[in-house]
Amino acid sequence: MIERLFVTVLLIAVGTMAYRLLAQRFMRRASTATAARGRALILYFRSDACPPCVAQWRFLEQVQREFGDALAIEKIDIERDHEQATMYGIFTLPTTLVVGPDGAVRFTNFGLTPARKLSAQVAQLAILDD
Repeated sequence: MIERLFVTVLLIAVGTMAYRLLAQRFMRRASTATAARGRALILYFRSDACPPCVAQWRFLEQVQREFGDALAIEKIDIERDHEQATMYGIFTLPTTLVVGPDGAVRFTNFGLTPARKLSAQVAQLAILDD
């Protein structure tokens, strides 16, 4: 019984450490992606074999029209760029990451995310950066 408890605690500790390392790598990567732009960025993880991804793209186009040049959207196809998806820890599609102008990931959305929610998150970046 105690052995099982020990193994469980050990697995949780290893998982937590792995998550922290991946999060640090992601933060550095996102910072690099937005440093030159100095604007908000949505990283959009998708696949051609994902029906909800088509609807997600329509929502992202609405948000892009609303914010114009203040927002960049980067599409990442996990089938073509599997390494990047693994590095970011993407496990469901579609996934959107809302990154502030400072390069920090502020919001993570798993699954289909409505345009109004994404718009609110991008608008909140302006409040957070003031």
